[in-house]
Amino acid sequence: MAALPHRLLPGLLLTACLAQAAESSRVIDLECDYLPNICNRPGESSPGMMIEIGSEAIRRAGFMPRTKIRPWNRAMREVIDRPNAVIIYFARTPEREALFRWIAITNTTDFRFFSKDGSAPCNTLQQALAAGLIGVRSGSSALSWLAQQGIDSRRLEQSQLPEMAKMLKAGRIGSFLGASITFRSIYQQETGTLPVEGKVVYSSQSWMASGPRFPADTAARIAAALNRMKQEGFVDQVMHKYGR
Repeated sequence: MAALPHRLLPGLLLTACLAQAAESSRVIDLECDYLPNICNRPGESSPGMMIEIGSEAIRRAGFMPRTKIRPWNRAMREVIDRPNAVIIYFARTPEREALFRWIAITNTTDFRFFSKDGSAPCNTLQQALAAGLIGVRSGSSALSWLAQQGIDSRRLEQSQLPEMAKMLKAGRIGSFLGASITFRSIYQQETGTLPVEGKVVYSSQSWMASGPRFPADTAARIAAALNRMKQEGFVDQVMHKYGR
Protein backbone atom coordinates (compact mmCIF):
# COMPACT_ATOMS: atom_id res chain seq x y z
CA MET A 1 0.00 0.00 0.00
CA ALA A 2 1.42 3.38 -1.00
CA ALA A 3 2.32 5.79 1.78
CA LEU A 4 0.12 8.84 2.22
CA PRO A 5 1.63 12.11 1.04
CA HIS A 6 3.14 14.04 3.95
CA ARG A 7 0.92 17.02 3.19
CA LEU A 8 -2.19 14.93 3.99
CA LEU A 9 -1.06 13.80 7.44
CA PRO A 10 -1.69 17.10 9.31
CA GLY A 11 -5.20 17.26 7.90
CA LEU A 12 -5.96 13.68 8.90
CA LEU A 13 -4.60 14.24 12.39
CA LEU A 14 -6.68 17.40 12.77
CA THR A 15 -9.80 15.55 11.61
CA ALA A 16 -9.16 12.77 14.14
CA CYS A 17 -8.62 15.28 16.95
CA LEU A 18 -11.79 17.16 16.07
CA ALA A 19 -13.77 13.91 15.98
CA GLN A 20 -12.41 12.92 19.39
CA ALA A 21 -13.24 16.34 20.83
CA ALA A 22 -16.76 16.18 19.40
CA GLU A 23 -17.28 12.74 20.95
CA SER A 24 -16.00 13.94 24.33
CA SER A 25 -18.40 16.88 24.23
CA ARG A 26 -21.29 14.42 24.00
CA VAL A 27 -20.35 12.68 27.26
CA ILE A 28 -22.26 13.62 30.42
CA ASP A 29 -21.05 12.34 33.77
CA LEU A 30 -23.87 10.89 35.88
CA GLU A 31 -22.81 11.14 39.52
CA CYS A 32 -24.27 9.63 42.68
CA ASP A 33 -23.14 8.31 46.03
CA TYR A 34 -23.00 4.54 46.46
CA LEU A 35 -26.51 3.50 47.46
CA PRO A 36 -27.39 -0.20 47.11
CA ASN A 37 -30.14 -0.77 44.53
CA ILE A 38 -30.20 2.96 43.76
CA CYS A 39 -26.69 3.71 42.49
CA ASN A 40 -24.55 0.58 42.46
CA ARG A 41 -20.81 0.41 41.95
CA PRO A 42 -19.37 -0.55 38.54
CA GLY A 43 -19.04 -4.30 38.22
CA GLU A 44 -22.11 -5.17 40.29
CA SER A 45 -24.82 -7.33 38.75
CA SER A 46 -27.05 -4.31 38.07
CA PRO A 47 -26.34 -0.58 37.77
CA GLY A 48 -29.06 0.47 40.21
CA MET A 49 -32.47 2.04 39.74
CA MET A 50 -31.40 5.67 39.41
CA ILE A 51 -28.37 4.91 37.23
CA GLU A 52 -30.64 3.07 34.78
CA ILE A 53 -33.16 5.92 34.72
CA GLY A 54 -30.58 8.69 34.52
CA SER A 55 -28.51 6.95 31.84
CA GLU A 56 -31.57 6.37 29.67
CA ALA A 57 -32.64 10.02 29.96
CA ILE A 58 -29.16 11.19 28.94
CA ARG A 59 -29.10 8.80 25.96
CA ARG A 60 -32.56 9.89 24.81
CA ALA A 61 -31.40 13.50 24.97
CA GLY A 62 -28.65 12.63 22.49
CA PHE A 63 -25.66 12.26 24.83
CA MET A 64 -23.52 9.46 26.24
CA PRO A 65 -23.75 8.79 30.00
CA ARG A 66 -20.65 8.01 32.04
CA THR A 67 -21.38 6.82 35.58
CA LYS A 68 -19.29 8.06 38.49
CA ILE A 69 -19.97 6.79 42.00
CA ARG A 70 -18.70 9.33 44.53
CA PRO A 71 -19.40 10.29 48.16
CA TRP A 72 -22.09 12.99 48.14
CA ASN A 73 -19.81 15.84 49.15
CA ARG A 74 -17.30 15.09 46.40
CA ALA A 75 -20.03 14.53 43.80
CA MET A 76 -21.63 17.86 44.68
CA ARG A 77 -18.35 19.75 44.33
CA GLU A 78 -17.62 18.16 40.95
CA VAL A 79 -21.09 18.82 39.56
CA ILE A 80 -21.07 22.45 40.69
CA ASP A 81 -17.71 23.08 39.02
CA ARG A 82 -18.20 21.25 35.72
CA PRO A 83 -20.29 21.95 32.59
CA ASN A 84 -20.85 18.29 31.67
CA ALA A 85 -21.93 16.58 34.89
CA VAL A 86 -25.24 15.89 36.61
CA ILE A 87 -26.13 14.38 39.96
CA ILE A 88 -29.12 12.09 40.53
CA TYR A 89 -31.25 10.94 43.48
CA PHE A 90 -30.57 14.36 44.95
CA ALA A 91 -32.78 16.21 47.43
CA ARG A 92 -33.64 19.86 46.85
CA THR A 93 -32.85 21.35 50.25
CA PRO A 94 -32.70 25.06 51.16
CA GLU A 95 -28.92 24.87 51.50
CA ARG A 96 -28.55 23.50 47.95
CA GLU A 97 -31.23 25.56 46.19
CA ALA A 98 -29.07 28.33 44.72
CA LEU A 99 -26.04 26.14 43.98
CA PHE A 100 -27.64 23.85 41.38
CA ARG A 101 -29.74 23.87 38.24
CA TRP A 102 -32.72 21.65 39.07
CA ILE A 103 -33.43 19.59 35.96
CA ALA A 104 -36.27 17.22 36.84
CA ILE A 105 -37.88 15.22 39.64
CA THR A 106 -37.00 11.53 39.46
CA ASN A 107 -39.01 10.05 42.35
CA THR A 108 -40.19 10.48 45.94
CA THR A 109 -38.32 8.82 48.81
CA ASP A 110 -39.80 7.95 52.21
CA PHE A 111 -37.60 8.38 55.29
CA ARG A 112 -38.05 6.52 58.56
CA PHE A 113 -36.14 5.61 61.70
CA PHE A 114 -34.54 2.19 61.96
CA SER A 115 -33.81 0.40 65.24
CA LYS A 116 -31.56 -2.58 65.85
CA ASP A 117 -33.10 -6.00 65.36
CA GLY A 118 -35.05 -7.18 68.39
CA SER A 119 -35.83 -3.69 69.68
CA ALA A 120 -38.99 -1.59 69.62
CA PRO A 121 -39.63 0.57 66.54
CA CYS A 122 -39.03 4.33 66.54
CA ASN A 123 -42.09 5.86 64.93
CA THR A 124 -41.45 9.51 65.79
CA LEU A 125 -38.57 11.92 66.14
CA GLN A 126 -39.28 12.14 69.87
CA GLN A 127 -38.90 8.37 70.25
CA ALA A 128 -35.65 8.45 68.29
CA LEU A 129 -34.25 11.20 70.52
CA ALA A 130 -35.21 9.24 73.62
CA ALA A 131 -33.35 6.19 72.27
CA GLY A 132 -30.01 8.02 72.02
CA LEU A 133 -27.90 9.34 69.18
CA ILE A 134 -29.49 9.44 65.72
CA GLY A 135 -27.38 8.06 62.89
CA VAL A 136 -27.42 9.75 59.47
CA ARG A 137 -25.47 8.90 56.33
CA SER A 138 -22.76 11.48 55.63
CA GLY A 139 -24.01 14.10 53.18
CA SER A 140 -27.63 12.95 53.42
CA SER A 141 -30.48 15.40 52.92
CA ALA A 142 -31.86 14.01 56.19
CA LEU A 143 -29.42 16.36 57.92
CA SER A 144 -31.34 19.32 56.51
CA TRP A 145 -34.67 17.90 57.69
CA LEU A 146 -33.31 17.30 61.19
CA ALA A 147 -31.92 20.84 61.31
CA GLN A 148 -35.37 22.17 60.35
CA GLN A 149 -36.78 20.24 63.32
CA GLY A 150 -34.34 22.05 65.59
CA ILE A 151 -32.10 19.05 66.29
CA ASP A 152 -28.61 19.97 67.48
CA SER A 153 -25.77 18.33 65.54
CA ARG A 154 -24.44 16.98 68.85
CA ARG A 155 -27.42 14.60 68.90
CA LEU A 156 -26.32 13.11 65.57
CA GLU A 157 -23.70 10.66 64.36
CA GLN A 158 -22.64 10.68 60.71
CA SER A 159 -20.89 8.03 58.64
CA GLN A 160 -21.36 5.86 55.55
CA LEU A 161 -24.09 3.21 55.49
CA PRO A 162 -22.00 0.13 56.40
CA GLU A 163 -20.56 1.87 59.45
CA MET A 164 -24.02 3.12 60.44
CA ALA A 165 -25.35 -0.45 60.31
CA LYS A 166 -22.55 -1.70 62.55
CA MET A 167 -23.04 1.16 65.01
CA LEU A 168 -26.79 0.53 65.21
CA LYS A 169 -26.26 -3.19 65.81
CA ALA A 170 -23.68 -2.47 68.52
CA GLY A 171 -25.94 0.06 70.26
CA ARG A 172 -23.58 2.99 69.64
CA ILE A 173 -26.52 4.86 68.08
CA GLY A 174 -30.13 4.52 69.15
CA SER A 175 -31.62 4.78 65.66
CA PHE A 176 -30.78 5.50 62.04
CA LEU A 177 -32.74 7.88 59.80
CA GLY A 178 -32.83 6.77 56.17
CA ALA A 179 -34.67 4.98 53.36
CA SER A 180 -35.66 1.31 53.34
CA ILE A 181 -34.42 0.61 49.83
CA THR A 182 -30.85 1.42 50.80
CA PHE A 183 -30.48 0.72 54.53
CA ARG A 184 -32.28 -2.64 54.85
CA SER A 185 -29.92 -4.48 52.53
CA ILE A 186 -26.81 -2.86 54.02
CA TYR A 187 -27.88 -3.74 57.57
CA GLN A 188 -28.58 -7.33 56.56
CA GLN A 189 -25.27 -7.55 54.73
CA GLU A 190 -23.32 -6.22 57.71
CA THR A 191 -25.18 -7.98 60.55
CA GLY A 192 -26.98 -10.99 59.05
CA THR A 193 -30.38 -9.77 60.25
CA LEU A 194 -32.91 -7.10 59.31
CA PRO A 195 -33.42 -3.86 61.26
CA VAL A 196 -36.71 -2.82 62.81
CA GLU A 197 -38.45 -0.21 60.66
CA GLY A 198 -40.54 2.61 62.07
CA LYS A 199 -43.31 4.52 60.34
CA VAL A 200 -42.53 7.07 57.63
CA VAL A 201 -41.66 10.40 59.29
CA TYR A 202 -41.28 12.46 56.12
CA SER A 203 -41.02 12.15 52.35
CA SER A 204 -38.68 13.98 50.01
CA GLN A 205 -38.64 14.48 46.25
CA SER A 206 -35.44 13.37 44.56
CA TRP A 207 -34.06 15.28 41.59
CA MET A 208 -31.55 15.19 38.79
CA ALA A 209 -29.53 18.40 39.04
CA SER A 210 -26.50 20.10 37.50
CA GLY A 211 -24.19 22.97 38.30
CA PRO A 212 -24.68 26.53 36.97
CA ARG A 213 -22.23 25.97 34.06
CA PHE A 214 -24.30 23.12 32.63
CA PRO A 215 -26.00 24.27 29.37
CA ALA A 216 -29.64 25.21 29.87
CA ASP A 217 -30.68 23.69 26.53
CA THR A 218 -29.07 20.36 27.44
CA ALA A 219 -30.85 20.40 30.80
CA ALA A 220 -34.15 21.03 29.00
CA ARG A 221 -33.54 18.12 26.61
CA ILE A 222 -32.81 15.76 29.50
CA ALA A 223 -35.89 16.97 31.40
CA ALA A 224 -38.06 16.40 28.32
CA ALA A 225 -36.60 12.92 27.85
CA LEU A 226 -37.28 12.00 31.47
CA ASN A 227 -40.85 13.28 31.19
CA ARG A 228 -41.42 11.06 28.13
CA MET A 229 -39.97 8.10 30.02
CA LYS A 230 -42.49 8.66 32.82
CA GLN A 231 -45.39 8.94 30.36
CA GLU A 232 -44.32 5.73 28.59
CA GLY A 233 -44.10 3.81 31.87
CA PHE A 234 -40.34 3.25 31.58
CA VAL A 235 -39.60 4.78 35.00
CA ASP A 236 -42.28 2.69 36.73
CA GLN A 237 -40.93 -0.46 35.07
CA VAL A 238 -37.41 0.19 36.32
CA MET A 239 -38.63 0.98 39.85
CA HIS A 240 -40.73 -2.19 39.88
CA LYS A 241 -37.67 -4.20 38.85
CA TYR A 242 -35.86 -2.92 41.94
CA GLY A 243 -38.81 -3.56 44.25
CA ARG A 244 -40.24 -0.03 44.45
